[in-house]
Amino acid sequence: MNANTVVLCSGMKKEKKSVHTKVTYSSCCKEGKIKLPPFNNPPEPLMNLLNHNDGSKSKHFRQRIRQYNSLFSFTSMGANIDKSINQGNGPCVFRINGQVHHHIGSLLPKPNERPQFAHIYIYTRAVNKEDPESADLDPEIVGSLIKMLDEYNPIVKEFRHARDILREHEGVDVSICIVGTDSQELTEREMPNINELAILIVGELSLENYKRDIIVQSKKHGLQHISILHPAYMPLQYPLLFPYGEPGYHIQMYYQDTNIKSEGKRKKLTMHDYFKYQVHYRKGQPNPYICYGRLSKQIVVDARACEDEDRLQYIAQNQDKIRVEYLQGIVDAVEKGAKEGSEIGKQTLLTSSH
Repeated sequence: MNANTVVLCSGMKKEKKSVHTKVTYSSCCKEGKIKLPPFNNPPEPLMNLLNHNDGSKSKHFRQRIRQYNSLFSFTSMGANIDKSINQGNGPCVFRINGQVHHHIGSLLPKPNERPQFAHIYIYTRAVNKEDPESADLDPEIVGSLIKMLDEYNPIVKEFRHARDILREHEGVDVSICIVGTDSQELTEREMPNINELAILIVGELSLENYKRDIIVQSKKHGLQHISILHPAYMPLQYPLLFPYGEPGYHIQMYYQDTNIKSEGKRKKLTMHDYFKYQVHYRKGQPNPYICYGRLSKQIVVDARACEDEDRLQYIAQNQDKIRVEYLQGIVDAVEKGAKEGSEIGKQTLLTSSH
């Protein structure tokens, strides 16, 4: 390390040059190469509910914010969640085992099935005290959050529009297309509108035109796996963290430094760069990744799981680039007389840097 450089934290360096002092940030934003629009202040009543000085109702909401978010989430979260770790009096910890998946179903539930996740935006369900998911939830808070999402969240507005059409025209086929990464650069906007995030489709649907979008059909049952690269991956799971439907990470994000466009340098943000930028505190700016208590702990773990899945997918799709045919012992197997593929077997080899 240079004698004139003093490390202040993981993402900041202070360089001393004669009289002038210059502070550079490297870990969080790659020295200014990453620039994302700041998050807007949450609308009311969410703003007051997140206020630590707003009395017992705010305290109740912050302690149960994960349950409230689950009540409004569009998607289900597939993971083995370890709930035993929070039995003591220590700080809240969110821990999972195995791989994480987000799934979304149809607009309408199966016959005799209780509406849940995206269904509740078609069939509004009252808070039931006998329901373990909504135990100890305040109906007044739930009602105020419903009104807030109806007013500010463009995805919710599109689901409500689909509900109105289904009620007016019974039996009509309705689909909602949640826009993927084929559209314009989503990072340039701070307040998305309905047409930028979701499209309502009535009648027959040709999936050829929507390969990178999420299609939620009215009568198709079963769960649809959502790609971690879809910009709505996080907003669908965490509507209370992103009440305006702000898009998350997608593959069309670019660095801001003009020099990085030169040959041989990476031009697009990696998922790791994006989440590393988001989990840093910035004075005077709301940040759902670090400022929303227990729900922030959940999304940080979820983001880390996304990074691991992204890296594993890359390794699995690029096995030929790491000379995997030699490392898997295929050459040795052939020399021993194995001729059928079933005799050799197939492995996915991880790189030493993983």
